[in-house]
Amino acid sequence: MSTAEVPHESIPMPQSPDFGFVRDGPQHSSQYAQPEHDTNPFASPVEVNMPEPPEHAMMASTQHNVQLARHASLLRDKSLSFNVTRQAATNVPEPVPEIVVENCVPVFEVGYWMNYGNFSSVRQQHEQYKDHVRTLSVWNLPVESAYGADVAACLNLGWPNVTHVSLEYSTWEPEPNKYSISWHKILCESPAFPRLVDYRVWQMLPARLEVFSIHRFKTVQERNQATDIIAQVPDLLAPTPAVQQFYEHRCRYLEHVVMSMDSMNKAETYTKYKYLTLILATPVMAPRTLTIVNCRLKHIRAILNCIDRNALGLPTTQLQYQPGKLELGKGLQHLHLKMTSLYDELTGLPISAARFPDLTSLIIEHSPALDNSLQDGEKFGQLWEMRWAAMKRLQLPFFSDQHAAMLIKFMPNLEILSIMPAVGFEAGDEYPDALSAPTIIKLATQLQMLRHIEIRSMLRFKTKKPINLGDQIALALKKPPPSSRPDVKLLAMPCIHMDFTSVVKLLTYLPGVEQLEFQLPDPSAIVPTPGSKSPAPTTPVEPRLGVAHNLEGKAWADEKKRFAEQFADKPHPLQSMIITGYHPDLHSAAVSEFLGLFPDLDSLAFTAINREDHANIDQLAGVLTALNPDLEVAII
Repeated sequence: MSTAEVPHESIPMPQSPDFGFVRDGPQHSSQYAQPEHDTNPFASPVEVNMPEPPEHAMMASTQHNVQLARHASLLRDKSLSFNVTRQAATNVPEPVPEIVVENCVPVFEVGYWMNYGNFSSVRQQHEQYKDHVRTLSVWNLPVESAYGADVAACLNLGWPNVTHVSLEYSTWEPEPNKYSISWHKILCESPAFPRLVDYRVWQMLPARLEVFSIHRFKTVQERNQATDIIAQVPDLLAPTPAVQQFYEHRCRYLEHVVMSMDSMNKAETYTKYKYLTLILATPVMAPRTLTIVNCRLKHIRAILNCIDRNALGLPTTQLQYQPGKLELGKGLQHLHLKMTSLYDELTGLPISAARFPDLTSLIIEHSPALDNSLQDGEKFGQLWEMRWAAMKRLQLPFFSDQHAAMLIKFMPNLEILSIMPAVGFEAGDEYPDALSAPTIIKLATQLQMLRHIEIRSMLRFKTKKPINLGDQIALALKKPPPSSRPDVKLLAMPCIHMDFTSVVKLLTYLPGVEQLEFQLPDPSAIVPTPGSKSPAPTTPVEPRLGVAHNLEGKAWADEKKRFAEQFADKPHPLQSMIITGYHPDLHSAAVSEFLGLFPDLDSLAFTAINREDHANIDQLAGVLTALNPDLEVAII
């Protein structure tokens, strides 16, 4: 099942440069934070970017809060919501409402109640929970229900505090019908959703998810421009009032499109290509974000050829459509490609700055398990042919030393750089070229606008043992004057082995880091020898002897003193830290001494590399929680 098909999984959307860690898939952690009494049952350390409800909306009764908390805990194990009804027939309890908590938000599942009873069940529960629900999910309705009418009736009930709605359009009709149009009108124009922020609609044909933002246009000028565009939609494009309204809603509210390119028959292919042509080549539908999943190079080439030749025969004058024009995607700011192949016998990736000059974010995902035919020296096709003036964020599945010079030259304004291999392929053996420590140093020192560095691919060395490169990176960052160093806010490099002394040195020269992730040195870590290819330090390096924390000897005392003096007036802003790995010499006292240098630190997480380390880390986390009651400690 693709990402777009999972009703409760958030669609991966490009984030604004908030310098938060980007992770794919769910993360399971065991929390060691101290419990607090008299707290909201939906409170969580995870932040949600949602508008705060008014005071009166939060004054829920204690009984309702207790009920919602109970439902949330029961639904952690889905089977419980059904097993509770299997008790003795003489004492059958009421059904457990399908109200779950996702991202700290209570969700009302319409499909559960429709399958349990009928629409009267939905109406009854609506009266009880309408003031508490923040997200409404209309999925998995019974097959025998009058689908369109039931959905419209459910929306018309009125949900005063709902901010997000998720709808499933379970039909194989390529064109919109009267019911789907009515849903849009209820959500956007009726008083049933006074606090709605956005809603998303999943449609089976053509495997498309659309996200609509109610407040997309914030100025009168933008709204007037949308009205002019809508008036120009010709009869050939909108032969019926329903289709005309289909395009009108998308012109006004469409924010993000997720399109799956797999399982395409002839009719579905035409529908998808027509839709993507209107997105990329006309202002009729101009979402800010486009995500294409299960994508192959042949799909991208076919779409571009279809646009260049106007293969669909769309009216060009009315749609402001210029076939053959190189520049596309006017208004498109974020492009996310989930590729099943990055190279074939014809071309590399046909994405260039000439085609998409307004892009500010480009995310490319790729699993080498799906394509092992990468050619040596692959350079991401046309990606490095021209300067990307507006590009702020770049995420790639792999990176090599050969790409560094081109990246610095053609994306000088980059603020977020993420190298994110598919899970299980961090070693990068499936990719042709290598990434080394000098390349990381070059990127960190020459991209002046860089604020977010996240590199999760392994470095390659000629030696069989991992190398402790923390000091080398710190010394390299020391060379540029402070005015020319990038103001990095997030530094996530679990591929780099660093002891605590190296971390302190590094943060001395990166005084703005708020989130840090690194890996403790392996017990067999060695210092680079003078003859190795790794960058040699400018000063003698003390032997590490495989000690993870390295809090013994003059080096630690000197660095600790220097760090404390530098941040005496204003503490270092580090707020979150993730430490990968474990070392037998790592003790709670040493960790506490290290953490004491960062008074603003409020979150610490450990990542175990193997099962043997997990028990030791679990014990260490418990001790740290006892020693630092205000610190949230977790195991990922």
